[in-house]
Amino acid sequence: MTTIRELLEQGMLLGLGAVSLTRETAQNLVDEMVKRGQAQREEASDIVEQLLKRGERERNALRKLIREEVHEVLKELQMPTHADLKAIEKKLDTILHKLEAGSQE
Repeated sequence: MTTIRELLEQGMLLGLGAVSLTRETAQNLVDEMVKRGQAQREEASDIVEQLLKRGERERNALRKLIREEVHEVLKELQMPTHADLKAIEKKLDTILHKLEAGSQE
């Protein structure tokens, strides 16, 4: 009999499919495993929960990776950050106030 760990590993071999794994698709996958005798009915809900938790971890890891890659690309392109733009805006406001004050004299 296949262990829960082996079943989880088999489920995760679906690759990026784990990232978009929903409760319904996880339940369908586990129901199919039960029909084939690869899992016990008593284990099914635990397997579904573990698959969903693993899918959430995979999604979070993918989000983090994407953020890091985008940050690196923007850095390489020397694109200004939000903080950079705010600093420029603040300097422009200061210059405008000085110019307005000077023209009123």
